Amino acid sequence: MKSPQPPSQPPSQPKIPRQPKSKLMTQLNQLTQVVNGVLKINPKERVPQLEVRRSQKDKPEIYDLVGDRYILGRSTGKCDIVVQTPLVSQVHAQLVRDRTKKKAQFILQDQDSTNGIYRDKQRLKSVPLRHKMKITLGPPELAEAATIRYLDPPPWYIRSLLYTAYGIGAIAGLIVVAIGLEVGKVPDLKPLPVTQQGPVEVLAGDGIKRLDPTDIANHTEYANFAEFGKFIPAAVIASEDTSFYWNIGVDPFGVARALVTNVRSRGERLEGASTITQQLARNLLGKTYVGTDDSAGRKWREAAAAIKLNFTYNKEEILRLYLNRAYTGNGVYGFKDAAKLYFGKEASELDLSEAATLVGLLPSPETINPFKNKNLAIEYRDRIINRMAELGMITDKDADRARRTALILNEAAKSKLQGSVAPYYYSYVFDELEEILGKNFAKEGNLIVETNLDIAMQKASDEALREAVARDGDNYGFSQGAIVTLNTSDGSLLAMTGGLDYKTSQFNRAAQALRQPGSTFKLFSYAAAVDGGISPSNTYSCNALSGIIGCHNGGSGNIDMYRGFALSENVVAVRVAEAAGLENVIKMAKNLGITAKLDASSNMVLGGNEVRILEMAGAYATMVNEGKYIKPHAIKRILDSADCQNPKDRQTCRVIFDASTFIKPRQAIDAGVASAMVDMMRGVVQYGTGRSAAIPQGTAIGKTGTTDDGRDLWFIGAVPRRNLLAAVWLGNDEGVTRGSSAVAAGVWGDYMRQAVR
Repeated sequence: MKSPQPPSQPPSQPKIPRQPKSKLMTQLNQLTQVVNGVLKINPKERVPQLEVRRSQKDKPEIYDLVGDRYILGRSTGKCDIVVQTPLVSQVHAQLVRDRTKKKAQFILQDQDSTNGIYRDKQRLKSVPLRHKMKITLGPPELAEAATIRYLDPPPWYIRSLLYTAYGIGAIAGLIVVAIGLEVGKVPDLKPLPVTQQGPVEVLAGDGIKRLDPTDIANHTEYANFAEFGKFIPAAVIASEDTSFYWNIGVDPFGVARALVTNVRSRGERLEGASTITQQLARNLLGKTYVGTDDSAGRKWREAAAAIKLNFTYNKEEILRLYLNRAYTGNGVYGFKDAAKLYFGKEASELDLSEAATLVGLLPSPETINPFKNKNLAIEYRDRIINRMAELGMITDKDADRARRTALILNEAAKSKLQGSVAPYYYSYVFDELEEILGKNFAKEGNLIVETNLDIAMQKASDEALREAVARDGDNYGFSQGAIVTLNTSDGSLLAMTGGLDYKTSQFNRAAQALRQPGSTFKLFSYAAAVDGGISPSNTYSCNALSGIIGCHNGGSGNIDMYRGFALSENVVAVRVAEAAGLENVIKMAKNLGITAKLDASSNMVLGGNEVRILEMAGAYATMVNEGKYIKPHAIKRILDSADCQNPKDRQTCRVIFDASTFIKPRQAIDAGVASAMVDMMRGVVQYGTGRSAAIPQGTAIGKTGTTDDGRDLWFIGAVPRRNLLAAVWLGNDEGVTRGSSAVAAGVWGDYMRQAVR
């Protein structure tokens, strides 16, 4: 830093503008410090500077502007800042600090100089100086003209804000341009693209029997917006898009909010930001332009289509189209059909409670469905009502009244759904449909879903569970159960009984429940050991180990893996798992389709971690299938009923998904390892804990499992020559039983005797 007198001049004290002595001393004390006897500017303080360049060839000199007034000119006696050049007058200009502003600012004033002061080519009498402003002392076209430049950068935080604003502005500008270009690619929306909305037909394995229970064969729509009544449109806006009436098809604030939420959650919670218009754009142009994949590209095209849709149609028309096409569960689309299905009314006849219930379905129509989970539907209904009250759409009194209104459903439609030949199976099909196609595509409708359901086997499965509860439920203290049946050669789900009575409880214990598998989990420990090179003939001690009692016969000594598995000896299973390595046991379970969290401990080895019954069935089926894992699946094929060569012949419709093509077998373990495990499971039925599962029609294999206090009773078994496997679970939703896994093995035997005859 330099004082107001450049070092090239003879040493002298800089001239300080006239001001009160006390004020001057205070200012100097704040801005300066003495270093080795020399007065210098305190580096922690910021002061404006003046850069003086006598000519274009000279190096600039920097002056710190500490005072309030400086004289510029050629005179060394009169000037504070001396500029020795012919075009500069003896007293050319003065710098005066204007302290009337919030931030003090210097003003450069011409002092009747001969050649004047110039900014660009304009001569000025005075000019307020700003950061980096350049002034010429004389006409700028003359090479001898001196130049000065004012330097007073804003604080770092102001600069950061400015640069951030410039950056955001530039990015926003690029986005606007890019969206404009993308909007130009959107297909014409007038007239609207033809998208006939149809139901989702779900067919049994014979390709004939329909599982979908609704009477609504053809989708119908309201032609006038008023036909939806006053509650449904308001509830949809409150739930899906509160900015609907003022956004341009996309909500930039919603997008920003979703981004922040997704970043903060680190992937644990993903929030979307689709407006009503975007959802409609996806519905109209999902197959022709927007796409159906879950990607950034799809969201980009969706936004462009929404913007074009917003400028093509008015808000009321956009909302009418959306209300006519939104998916509302059970293969039904639009609020006209939904009102008829769930309440047996026209949409305009719905009260606030009923309308909010239907709108509450939108996030997940199959899960929140009032026919399946009335309490959850009421919970979402109340959220919609509360949101409407917050937005002033309804009064608090109306909200309280709606929340305190009993939800009376269309019992005829509900009974038909619950009386379906395979209600748990049918419900599971929609979960799988979303997994295969994604939620957005699955909600579009116009689908024919061919399943692997074996109706005769499903009836036998349901009957086996009902008889077991009726016969043994009271004696052994269980009231619920689940049975999963698979074809081991291709992983097809032949039957699914998710509970005793779908009318009483729609919770699918076969696919949704997490239960402790008990000794059925030992499959993974033994398989990991054999896979690691340990021979099944190896023997292990029966002595007690770390709180685990010894073998059931009370003796000591050693037994081999075959007998340890057949008799379900806990202490042997733990020793086998330790020999294989607990981490290898977890890897084996994961490799065979178990998705639940597992901990490397003896508790895991003995079945203390919770798993899903369907996943356990898939793991056991791998052993029967020579080590080839095939994910259990209910859906055989998905056809597009809106794309058929002959609308009357579904076999001419375009195939969207074919399990035989998309679901390929994976060699999860060596065939020799799988064969060894089949031999071990054979011993369970022949002389072990699963003897009650023996059937005369063929050699049965399997494994029993009982958890602490008999809370969960399991048997997973197969008839290899029939490529047939079934997993049976018995228990209670809450509480323990008084039974053992032998009861579950008996139910399996009763079921299989009917299934394989």
